[in-house]
Amino acid sequence: MKAGLIIAGAPFCAEALFDGRAAAEDEKPAEDTPIGPREIVKGLDGMSRVAETGNTFGLGHNAAAVISSAFFCREQKLDADTQKEILAYLDARLLKNRIYAAARPKEAADPKLTEGLLEDLDAGIATLRGKGHNIIFAVTCLKALRAVPEAVTPERIDGLRKMVRSFGKTRGGTEDDPEPPLVGLDDEEKFIHFVFEEFLRASGDGFDGHVVTIGHALVELHRMGHKELARKGVPAYWQWVRQARADGDDGGGEVAAASIGTPAPLTREYWETQATHRIGEIVSSHTVKYPYSFFALAKDVKDENLKNRILANVDRVTATN
Repeated sequence: MKAGLIIAGAPFCAEALFDGRAAAEDEKPAEDTPIGPREIVKGLDGMSRVAETGNTFGLGHNAAAVISSAFFCREQKLDADTQKEILAYLDARLLKNRIYAAARPKEAADPKLTEGLLEDLDAGIATLRGKGHNIIFAVTCLKALRAVPEAVTPERIDGLRKMVRSFGKTRGGTEDDPEPPLVGLDDEEKFIHFVFEEFLRASGDGFDGHVVTIGHALVELHRMGHKELARKGVPAYWQWVRQARADGDDGGGEVAAASIGTPAPLTREYWETQATHRIGEIVSSHTVKYPYSFFALAKDVKDENLKNRILANVDRVTATN
């Protein structure tokens, strides 16, 4: 593993994968790349319309994937050719949806408007809602608005707030939760390791990548500086983890290692092959969102043994169909 897996004819090694740090970065994506601010704004516009369609859960996946594609490309430093293939995938699978029919009107940006979005997230973050997508979608939007601050406009934010509120509010507290606490965000490194241990545990036939994506969203929220809000959402993540454990084989089934010659999500070849798959809209969004969260958090895994086990199971984040 240290020598690197050869996937699609290119070295795919632990050193390359784990040499950075996942972060809620504030710098603006480069304007001259195939995927960047344009896709972030498109995704925000789409997300700001999902509540009015009555299908927040389904269409929210679409918009979250479009936004996430820009961060995935930037954080993993994907080359222009790979980005073009991802953009072709977005155009074919996601961007034709009616939620992208028109851009939001140009308005004066007001950064204070994000406070309302945070208030709405706070109202429902403490218990599991929408399978954790109230957290995933809201944090994706908050990160997008930090990257493209000129997008913080009244009409757009109003739609985003409706999206978050459509998931509902937390009913009651979590103080009486009979289940013992799991791993929290007080120690971020330990929490990330916990996320990946649960990823490995859930890698059987019933694998669901949200074990990673909800955890990733909470880490991003924590790194944006909303630490108390992120900690408040951890029990909701624990609910999902316990559900994943109950639905699985309670031990994480053994799965085959990534096949030699199989294109990895960081390569142009991988995205080129996605056009041949016949999959639905939500699974199409997972094709972007699962690798985005996986590779973002993987950079912070310190344990060598865990690194190798993650790489041996990387095919799970691509087996969404």
